[in-house]
Parts: sequence; C-alpha cells; structure tokens
Amino acid sequence: MSIQMNSATTSMRELQKKIDIIANNISNVNTNGYKRQEANFSDALYQSIEKQAGPQNEIGRITPNGLRIGSGAIITQTSIRTEQGSIKKTDRPLDFMIQGNAGYFRVASEGTTFYTRDGSFQVQPVLNSNQVNLVTSSGDSVLDRNNRPIAFDGDYNNIKVTENGTLEVTYRDSSKQPTQIQLSIAQINRPNLLEKIGANRFQLPGTEAEQVANGTLQIGNNDGSIRITQGALEMSNVDLTDEMTELISTQRLLQSQGRAISFADDMMGLVNTMKS
Repeated sequence: MSIQMNSATTSMRELQKKIDIIANNISNVNTNGYKRQEANFSDALYQSIEKQAGPQNEIGRITPNGLRIGSGAIITQTSIRTEQGSIKKTDRPLDFMIQGNAGYFRVASEGTTFYTRDGSFQVQPVLNSNQVNLVTSSGDSVLDRNNRPIAFDGDYNNIKVTENGTLEVTYRDSSKQPTQIQLSIAQINRPNLLEKIGANRFQLPGTEAEQVANGTLQIGNNDGSIRITQGALEMSNVDLTDEMTELISTQRLLQSQGRAISFADDMMGLVNTMKS
C-alpha cells in the first residue's frame, strides 16, 4: 500500500474514534454529573527509510539516520474535562451536588470502590433488618468516611447535609437521637487517570493506597474547595452546540481522507496503465 493511502487510512480510523467520543458526549447531554471527553491527536511517525547501506557511511552525520515518514494522525490520549456542570434545583432531600471540580462521591459495589459525580441517591431496605442503605441510582452503596456503606434506621423523618458532607438523620420518634454520618468525598488531583467503566462511574488504576501515596487521591481531607449542596444536582458539562460543531468538522476531515484514498487509487491506476 502506498504511503498516501496508509496515511489516510490511519487518519480515518482515528477520526472515527473521535466521532464515537463526540457521539457519546451528545448522548449523555442530560446525564447527571457526566464529564465530557475529548480526543487529543499527534502525528504517527513510525516509518524509517534507510539512506545508506551500512552505518560506516553515516560517520559524522548530525541529523538522525535515515528518512522519517509520518503515516497520518493517531489519538494519543482521551482526556476528561472536569469543568463544573450547570446546577439543577430539585428540592429533593436525597439529591446532593458536589461543588468543586476535583470532588467525587465514593461508592462501592461487590467490594470495589468507584467514584461518581451523580448525587441522585435513594434509600434501599436492608434485608432482614429495620435499617436502610443510601445507594446510587444504579444500586451502588454510598460510603462513609470509615469506608462502610451508609446505613441508618428506616423510620427516619428528615435528612439534612452540611456543606462539608455531614449527614444528619432525624427520626419520627422525637426521643430518638439523630444519627450523624460523614459522606466519603474523594479529591482526585489527576483526573486524566480516571477510567470510565459505565453507569456514570469512574475508577483509578491500581489501589487507593497507591493513588493516595503518589498524590493523585485524597480522601476526607477537604480544604474547603469541595462543598456539598442538598436539593440540587449537577448536570452534564457537555455543550451541545460545541459538540455538534466539532462533529461536523470531524466529519469533513473524515471525508477529505476518503478523497485522499480515492486520489491515490486513481494515481496508482494511472501508473499501472503506463507503458514503458
């Protein structure tokens, strides 16, 4: 295959990946706490043509040995944009919103800890118990600062949360002492390490202990930059106008690479018809 066709096909493959990323952003424009993704490109420079038969012919050469030829562009990184989404007032007691780009709720499922910005929580009865668990819309347990699922008695009357994430649960029986529980909030300082795993959740590579040690993750050490608001939800930070503009631009680039393949094919056909 010619260099021109190889370059164009590589670029087309990567541009299609970008279109998939944009489509995913658009489909989540109304998802609570969704963070848009964007693709970062770089030149694919991996072909080298040797200009001399042996290294002895390159003595004294300052420039790199051989001729380097690029073959299109590739996606080097898919980054997550952590800008705050718009605020949606709900006045629902179990809707919590994090203010602060680096903050995430810590949730768990089957012993694995995840992170989410979606604070639309619910209560779920605990089997064979008079207690209820605080869970996400997908059923994951919301964790407290002691790394345990948040649970309290099912005869609760009211739930309030402070800006620092302290839940105060009062009960119908006024003689019953209120329960205070601290939400576990993670501060993630290197958001590009977050991996999307579905159900509006993220995961960090390795263990939490490793991420705390290298400074990527902080748990429970809120310096005031992260605040919790009750009765509101953070919406997606996707701007539909920007995404549609980017989609049209990427489609045009994809079409231009298709024409480049067509031109290269025509040229090869022309060469094949030439007679010596």
